[in-house]
Amino acid sequence: MDLPCVAYEKAWTLSGLLEGVSYALPSDAPDETHDRPIRRLVALTSAREAGDLCFFADSKLFSQLLSLPSCVLCLISKEQAPLARVRRARAVLVEVEDAKQAWCRVVEKLKPDVLLHEHVVHPTAIVAAGAILQEPVCVGAYTVIEDGVAIGAGTRIESHCLVRAGTRIGKRCHIGAGTIVANACLADGVVVHEHCAIGGKEFGIVRDERHIPRTFPQLGRVLIGTESEIFKRTTIGRGTLDDTTIGAHVKIGCQGMVGHNCQIGDYTIISPRCALSGSTRIGRYVTAGGTMETAQGVVIGDRVGIGGKCTFWSNITIGEGVQIMNCSIAERNLKGDGVIFFGRPARPLREELRRRKKMDRLTR
Repeated sequence: MDLPCVAYEKAWTLSGLLEGVSYALPSDAPDETHDRPIRRLVALTSAREAGDLCFFADSKLFSQLLSLPSCVLCLISKEQAPLARVRRARAVLVEVEDAKQAWCRVVEKLKPDVLLHEHVVHPTAIVAAGAILQEPVCVGAYTVIEDGVAIGAGTRIESHCLVRAGTRIGKRCHIGAGTIVANACLADGVVVHEHCAIGGKEFGIVRDERHIPRTFPQLGRVLIGTESEIFKRTTIGRGTLDDTTIGAHVKIGCQGMVGHNCQIGDYTIISPRCALSGSTRIGRYVTAGGTMETAQGVVIGDRVGIGGKCTFWSNITIGEGVQIMNCSIAERNLKGDGVIFFGRPARPLREELRRRKKMDRLTR
């Protein structure tokens, strides 16, 4: 990323980029370092020139950090900085509380201004007369917005989208290209990436008296909280009678599936390719690894950590603070704040390791 960006029409300095972030420079760094112009944001392995800014967070790349020239600025966490100084790193080490968080703040600051100043509807877009667009709004090419839709100011809707009747989209939202939004209410600042399906009819089947499968009617909506982000090719089904609810500041990875009536609490992270069956309830501050699968009616408490490729049987409850390791299968209720579970079926880690040790003895 070359700087300065045309959208800003100004050159950035180190102090400007780190405004609002507590940082410290080495004692031998000159005072002018605070006002040193930043020309590029680069990876640690590519930082070579004066004006380059990078960050260090992975101890496996320590040799790369030591090879940086003295003209490079590097964001580094406080706990890692002493070792870097002992190993005589030549780069100018900018100490922050958390290098990754500081880097995110810098990159966010360099994004073009997301607040629209002009109301733009592409000539090929179709906006129904009954739709309410609170200017300014940007509507991309070949997008269709039906009657009864309400869209807040500062929202961008990219090309080839379909926004169904009755949908509500808040302020400063971003809807990626090829996305379908129906029967949904999106709060302010929600980001939906490309080719997602929000609020469509979800897979719900019942058999009649002749055992013929019939589609169960779905009358609910999808509610997505403030500044949540849905990554590309994710499907979120509308509720049957109750609503499917996504909390505030939630991240749902690409190619995910959220079934009808699911509830996801605030500040939760769902990694890519997870599948949540209908009526799954997930608490706040949960982190779920990739390709996790839940059967119907699973309840997961607050602050639970779930490794990748875990599976949950139907109608079980996972207590607050439980930690589940990769590839585990939960067949029954699990509880214990901070207790680590592992295995198929999932057991407390120590118990599972003892069991495996006994099995090893029997097979010798």
